[in-house]
Amino acid sequence: MTKQSKLTVGTLAIGVVAFTSSAATLVQDNFDSYANQAAFESVWAPIGTVAPLSAELSIAQASSGPNSIRVPGTASNSQSRNRLSFAETGLPSVTLITWSFDYYDSAPAASPQRNFANLQDTTGPSGTGQLISMGLNNNQTSANSGGNYYMARILGYTVPTTADPDGGPTESVGGSGAYFKLNDFGVGLRSLGWHNLKVEISSDDGLSADFSFYVDNQLAEKVQNIGSAATLRSYDNITIGSGLSNGSTEAFFDNMQLDVAPVPEPSVAVLGLLGIGMLFGSRRRH
Repeated sequence: MTKQSKLTVGTLAIGVVAFTSSAATLVQDNFDSYANQAAFESVWAPIGTVAPLSAELSIAQASSGPNSIRVPGTASNSQSRNRLSFAETGLPSVTLITWSFDYYDSAPAASPQRNFANLQDTTGPSGTGQLISMGLNNNQTSANSGGNYYMARILGYTVPTTADPDGGPTESVGGSGAYFKLNDFGVGLRSLGWHNLKVEISSDDGLSADFSFYVDNQLAEKVQNIGSAATLRSYDNITIGSGLSNGSTEAFFDNMQLDVAPVPEPSVAVLGLLGIGMLFGSRRRH
């Protein structure tokens, strides 16, 4: 490699470092540092309204041992729910937001029940994009929308029941704020055990929000151009558990993670592209 091309690579690397060094992890919790239930509840506040108010610190299952959080199976509502509050993520027009957790599916052959976690903007979300949910819900059966897959929800997003633009199965159940299946890109069906659910929230134009959902690190669903510039949201809390009946089907949650990374400034992006162009130009000349 010539001296000129070495300098080009160095310049490109500076541009990348300028971008990645500001990334931050707002939440990283494997629930293993809590000595007991009280310690867990001191961080993740119980928000159920009928006893038991809180989900349980548990050693019955764990994606990364020894602890996870168990939401017991129940036939009644308004119990076993917790909230963690944190610093604002920033809007997806300036910040790439990545939220993920491990989910233990205890009854994959049964109909989906209300076992999920939410990423929220405010503790009383009501507007478009203020709540993002992943897990399972009972608005769809195992057979609906192409089969027995994991699910997600975007508050205010009207789920269409027309042909999917990405070529996935048509949703059998639609409507505003409905849960939809994560199955557009060939992910596997539900199965017993631990699965990682993840969403990346971004905005490519500053005028609407884009969502990319992953199951076990495989792209499963894309929902794009949701809302408007006024409905881009900065998130500040996560809830575990639905607080509703889950058909007496327990679920476990582990490795809750929330990362934010700034969208690169135009100068950084231009620097990277310029570096790449100079590098290839240098290689052609030499």
